[in-house]
Amino acid sequence: MVDDKDIGYYEELINGFEIVRARTIRVIRSWDFPRSMDALNKIHEEFARDTFPGVYVLFESKASKVYIGEAKNLYSRLKTHLTNPEDKIKNWDRVIIISDGRLSSQSDFNDNVIRLAIELYLIKLFKLNKYSVVAQGEEQNINSQQKSILKSLLKELDFFLQKKALITKFIQNNNEKEILNDELKKILSKKNYSILDWSAYEADIDNEHVYIRPGSQKPKGWQITFRDEFKRSLESGVGKLLIPRGRIILIPFSELIKIFEETEDVFSKSTIDIFIEFTQDGEVFLKYKKNIQNITQFALI
Repeated sequence: MVDDKDIGYYEELINGFEIVRARTIRVIRSWDFPRSMDALNKIHEEFARDTFPGVYVLFESKASKVYIGEAKNLYSRLKTHLTNPEDKIKNWDRVIIISDGRLSSQSDFNDNVIRLAIELYLIKLFKLNKYSVVAQGEEQNINSQQKSILKSLLKELDFFLQKKALITKFIQNNNEKEILNDELKKILSKKNYSILDWSAYEADIDNEHVYIRPGSQKPKGWQITFRDEFKRSLESGVGKLLIPRGRIILIPFSELIKIFEETEDVFSKSTIDIFIEFTQDGEVFLKYKKNIQNITQFALI
């Protein structure tokens, strides 16, 4: 799991070639520039005119159209897009290069499978965010080492692209689907819970007050914000939180409040944000700043 503060983000001011460089404090490096051979040559010079791999996004701004590609030699590929553009994106006016800033001999992006997997992920992600995507990717056979690298890179890419103001929605894995009210009540009834009262955000279940919050999707998990009466109930340790998503989490405040141990004056704030992360292998984690708590035991399904 990666926290926003661990990823970090830094963006330089635009330079004379209209290049905007941005990076995380971990892996991702990017160059954002207009359709310009001078700008491309300048970036090529930064890499000592050597080969560097990565992925890229071409933007046709007026049409909200994007083309997503990958290359072992980004300079050569983008030079082709400049001099002989494909019809489907011939009017592109801006490009973002994304890599780890390393030459081919050292870069994780030198792995063809990793580049193609990232390309497909970005195609799906930009489609989700309502861009007209004129590119097609394909699924890759990924080994365990590549899967580990991709897991970290894709989480970092989500964070990075949000900071670049390019996306607001994120791809959910199968363990994160929201369970709607009617289905949720059926599941609780089958689990022999007694529902005495029910509304969109609160319920009386087994004579306990329960707050229902599906969370708001963010790069580091599903954000749940405590304020006003919701926060006061948490501070008192009385009541429960029901998260109708994935495996459905029903956690007592008396357990949830443990995430704040060794955190000073947390309840003096007007709002408190926690994050819920569902992993592909079915585990569920609660996060507050650098504190992490496994709450899988509170899953109902």
